Amino acid sequence: MLKFIEVQKSYGRRQVLSIPSLQLNKGIYWLQGPNGSGKSTLLRMVAGLLPFKGEIDLDGLSLRRNPVAYRRSVSWSDAEPLYPAYLTGQDLISFYRDIRKASQAQVDELMTVFGVRSYCAAPIGTWSSGMIKKLSLLLAFIGRPSLITLDEPLVTLDNDAIPAFYTLVRAVRQQYDTSFLISSHHDLETNSLPIEKKLAVSGQTIV
Repeated sequence: MLKFIEVQKSYGRRQVLSIPSLQLNKGIYWLQGPNGSGKSTLLRMVAGLLPFKGEIDLDGLSLRRNPVAYRRSVSWSDAEPLYPAYLTGQDLISFYRDIRKASQAQVDELMTVFGVRSYCAAPIGTWSSGMIKKLSLLLAFIGRPSLITLDEPLVTLDNDAIPAFYTLVRAVRQQYDTSFLISSHHDLETNSLPIEKKLAVSGQTIV
């Protein structure tokens, strides 16, 4: 369960999010809202990447009181991922595999799902935005996180990768009871994903 308690986020004097109390049971949640409504900010807060007031708790782990253990339970993929141009995809995949204690078999399967094997040894500075997006999603699935947060996962994905992404999310949800917070302006195929609930983010509120 993901809990928000008196959560507030401001940039300077402008408050962008206010969540007095919210509890989300395990499942797949689709964050919806216009640009600037706070969706990306919310996901970055949940991933432990942005400071905020209040408390976020995942399965009994407090981000504020148990920051290391909490962050080990949450994975993240940015809408527009950026990585050092001199690193290769294999560098990052190996790093994530080691820190998340994942099996090589899992990594090999994810590389096949996202079709990155043929160019993984090249420096990321030579990659297209779609190739980088696939890498970001692959990294988010490495290990066995309790919660995977995905910001605009369908942006720049090619037509072959989208159904593979849906299949992977569904399989991970069913097999490992992993929860998902997904922000997307694209219409998610609710026939392909068992969406628990659509969450409207607008005017500093989530309903």
